[in-house]
Amino acid sequence: MSGGQRDVAQVELSYRPTVEDFREALGSRAKVSVSARRTRRLMVFAAVCMVGAAVLSLSGDDGVDLPLVVMPPLVLLLLLGQTRMQAKGLHRLAAAKGEQRIVVDESGVTVATEQGATSLTWQAAPRYAETPRLFVLLSGDKNASSITLLPKRGASGAGDTDRLRALLDQRSSRIGAARPTRAGLLAGLAGVSSSDIP
Repeated sequence: MSGGQRDVAQVELSYRPTVEDFREALGSRAKVSVSARRTRRLMVFAAVCMVGAAVLSLSGDDGVDLPLVVMPPLVLLLLLGQTRMQAKGLHRLAAAKGEQRIVVDESGVTVATEQGATSLTWQAAPRYAETPRLFVLLSGDKNASSITLLPKRGASGAGDTDRLRALLDQRSSRIGAARPTRAGLLAGLAGVSSSDIP
């Protein structure tokens, strides 16, 4: 660009993080993280084994082995509460930094807080997910070890969410995009709208 002109799309966000923001972000991360999927499968396998052992213990004549009966519900609670506990811990860290001011533009993302600022290039966040309340930028490694939250409620102007989505689509790959249904594919081939199909 010449003459100091800037034709750069820029979206600014300002927000205070919530536990729910981190819960949604961690849920998005878990869908692409190899280690998160492996951990979840391992915990489910352990819970199934413990339930099986508890059933065998209850059906045996030797009496009830209390640890085998108590452990499956505890493992299930841990499995269900794991994301919530992580979200609370991350929220405590982020809340201590105060309000987050984010600028998203062609060069990347800058997050500023009362304690400092961090810049992230698009190469560091090559993919993103969209949830009902936020956009989640994810690093490209197999465990998505770095996440950046962009809450939709932080947008200051009308249309900023759509502009942000368009900018993310240009610079990152969307994960978890809705896959076309069979009816939608057939409708596309037939030249009709998928909403016309029951």
